[in-house]
Amino acid sequence: MGKIKTIVKKEIKLKVMTKGFLIGTLLGPVIILLFSFGPAFFIALSEKKPVNLVVVENTGRLQSEFQKVFNDTLENGMPRFRITFMDSLAFQQKQNELFAQLEKGKLKAVVVIPSTIFSSGKAIYYSKSASDIDFISNLKERLSNVVNREKMRQAGVDPLLVERLSTPVKLETRKVQKGSVQKSNVGQVWAMAFVFTMMLYMTSIFYGNAVMRGVLEEKTSRIVEILLSSINAFQLMLGKIIGIGLVGLIQYLFWGLMGIVGFVLVSVSKPEFVKYLQVQPSAFAYFVIFFLIGYFQIAGLFAAVGSMASSEEDMQPLSMPVNMLVIIPFLVGFSVIGNPGSSLGQILSFIPFFTPLIMFLRVLLISPPWYEVWGAIALNIGAIVLFGWISARIYRVGILMYGKRPNFPEIIRWIRYA
Repeated sequence: MGKIKTIVKKEIKLKVMTKGFLIGTLLGPVIILLFSFGPAFFIALSEKKPVNLVVVENTGRLQSEFQKVFNDTLENGMPRFRITFMDSLAFQQKQNELFAQLEKGKLKAVVVIPSTIFSSGKAIYYSKSASDIDFISNLKERLSNVVNREKMRQAGVDPLLVERLSTPVKLETRKVQKGSVQKSNVGQVWAMAFVFTMMLYMTSIFYGNAVMRGVLEEKTSRIVEILLSSINAFQLMLGKIIGIGLVGLIQYLFWGLMGIVGFVLVSVSKPEFVKYLQVQPSAFAYFVIFFLIGYFQIAGLFAAVGSMASSEEDMQPLSMPVNMLVIIPFLVGFSVIGNPGSSLGQILSFIPFFTPLIMFLRVLLISPPWYEVWGAIALNIGAIVLFGWISARIYRVGILMYGKRPNFPEIIRWIRYA
């Protein structure tokens, strides 16, 4: 045990004192938040700027309705939409000029409304990019309102009366948990789950790869031969895995302290924002538990991969299957996050490699019964023991093998006879 402790201390000292660890600890949450909510931020920022539109209106009846529907204002009170109307003849004459303005970003879009729109329901949208889904969807909804208002007017129906009689219904969500009812915002809960899942995924795969590269570095530099003169292969592998895992926990501790400081600052400066922070304290405990489960499931396999490789070129194809054991559950998590109470989510939350992400999402979103959560944890601890046993047998042989990359039958022989 003393030898394993020595290896653990060495790994912590080597990893914590590096620039990469310090930069990752300080900037990690910022980068994750930028990737998660950066697009939404830029969309919100773009909504603070005026939007220039050209509308080619061939019906002769929609201009006044356009001005009523597109009447948004910016924070400074100026109109958000600057709409220029023209007929089809003017559009044909200025088409090249308008398209050039689209490419330069001076125009957001050109919308051509044919005279047949009341029967066909079709218009043409010109823009520099056809991937601005939110704006196109917003524009389509407003254009539909304009057309429908005019059709109602032509049918003798008062559009204002219809609008007054059409009351949109808003749902206030309530979460029932442990016999109590709590007010819950779906968007906030989903955002919290997404951020936590991103952190869990990125740190698990990062520290798993750190184990693999550490093993390969010791093997290629022949340091491992010196270490094995005073410690056996299993103790060396276990010490490395535990040491790097503790480095991950240290990083989480820093992030937790940063979160607490940020919460205190927000509660003092903007107390009205605190009500939007719906993070249960138990979420942090489960975050650590599922990180450890996910990490220890793959860390031994990454150590085995590092022991089999003799160079970076060998390591890449060997590590791909292990990386996929983390990537696939992460991708599947996006389908589960929409319906965490589904049978698929319930089944996958008990399967090793899927449990850390899927069960953690279910804990955040629907609070499954405690026996499901701890049953999955117990099952995955058993899986950790099994994968650790397999990895140790591969590691024991592979760490002293050089040259040719082993094939699958050779790996099976290592497991059987090591």
